[in-house]
Amino acid sequence: MPRRIFAILALLFACGIVCAAPAVGASEVSHARIVRLSYTQGDVQLRADGGSGWQRAIVNTPLREGMTLATGDGRAEVEFENGLTAWMASNTLVEFPQLVLEDGAKRTQITVTQGTATFYVKPGRGDLLEVEAGQLLVRAPEKARFRVDVFGDGASVSVLRGGLDVEVHGATQRVNSRNTLVFRSGASGEATLAANPSADAWDHWVSDRSNDVEEARDDTAAYLRAPVGYGMEDLSYYGGWVSLPGYGYGWQPFGVGAGWSPFFNGYWGGYGAFGPAWISYEPWGWLPYHYGGWIYSPRYGWVWAPGNFNTWSPATVAWVRTPGGALGWVPRGPRESATGTPASLGRGVITAMPMGVPGRSRNTILPAGENSGVRVVGDWKNDAELVRWARQAQPAVRTPAQGAPASLQAAHRMPAGPAPRIATAGSLSGRVVRYEPPAISGGTAYGRGSGAGSGSATSGGAARSSASASSGTHSGSAATSSGGSHGKP
Repeated sequence: MPRRIFAILALLFACGIVCAAPAVGASEVSHARIVRLSYTQGDVQLRADGGSGWQRAIVNTPLREGMTLATGDGRAEVEFENGLTAWMASNTLVEFPQLVLEDGAKRTQITVTQGTATFYVKPGRGDLLEVEAGQLLVRAPEKARFRVDVFGDGASVSVLRGGLDVEVHGATQRVNSRNTLVFRSGASGEATLAANPSADAWDHWVSDRSNDVEEARDDTAAYLRAPVGYGMEDLSYYGGWVSLPGYGYGWQPFGVGAGWSPFFNGYWGGYGAFGPAWISYEPWGWLPYHYGGWIYSPRYGWVWAPGNFNTWSPATVAWVRTPGGALGWVPRGPRESATGTPASLGRGVITAMPMGVPGRSRNTILPAGENSGVRVVGDWKNDAELVRWARQAQPAVRTPAQGAPASLQAAHRMPAGPAPRIATAGSLSGRVVRYEPPAISGGTAYGRGSGAGSGSATSGGAARSSASASSGTHSGSAATSSGGSHGKP
């Protein structure tokens, strides 16, 4: 009998090993990808997860799988973590049905339902981009820049650089640089290949914007080497670098006063399993709020220290509870855990009292210290209220439903036309106005409720600010009091 029991146990144990073992050759797929709305101008709106409600889209909004962007009389730019960039002209509707990681490779599917969009792609190993434009399915297996137009009676794809594979009704055709493939949904349903039309105002705008961003990224690369590409240009536009002992170079925004604090000018958005994500009204507020961490230097004030680029963070903060039970947050350093007591706790606790986290309520800074009775929540999953809010935030945001932009609704009735070019975007105009955050006096102030005004989310970052780029010395800035920020090494 013991021998029989032993045999049964051995069989069960062996079965358990087989059942627990991962399937050989199975792909590891993750939907944990976030991309960035990096520029808006004019009427740009966002719809989350197929919901019927539209909301105003502002710069630095994290975009995830299932979301839809629409431009009315406006334009937008989306930056992906691997350098892929998409530009949307006016009266354009773009969906993001798939943003996944498959065995570490980035798989991206984008649908252009109508309008004009231009793409730049430089795929890494295993990366795949598919763009569905009307009856055309575009695949970009190599470095390329291309434009798609979806109009009343068909669609076209123009290759500006590199080469593409374009599928039309199951047949794949190679389209190389300086060629346009046009498909008309008439009786013949044929695709024709011809030389690219002459560049129009939209092409010139994209080229100017792209060149300016690339130049700013090169400036930042003198200080920062990061595996992600999005947001690096902002560090050149809106701030300068200082030397932090023990950390190397740190970054500080121009024009911030002694009372300014990171994670103050903005609001929290709920992103389900990602948790509460910080959406900054500051135009540079992407990399410094989702990677690395913030350090308070007696010499410079608040400085962002780069790091932790392997994982996108909804916000590099530690959540806390005040003695009165209010929920608050504190910036944490790049080497601090989410659950430990943040070194900057003595600088104060930021909270949205009395409204709490949901919505775009006013923020304030409460004095706090190590022995003030503040309890560190740490990770957002440790607080039942935060967990509940993260699950309900997206439906709550969509409650005041509004229709798509009026100009977009009109574009749905876009007439058929002989030309594949329909964009009406103007040329690049003006310079970026240097961002001036509100001063914080006495430890209490309020964040911008709408993000409007000089350097707001709507101004995005269209071109280099000559005032910001040429000097790190600004009246009232923390950097000025200590000699300003460094130039190139």
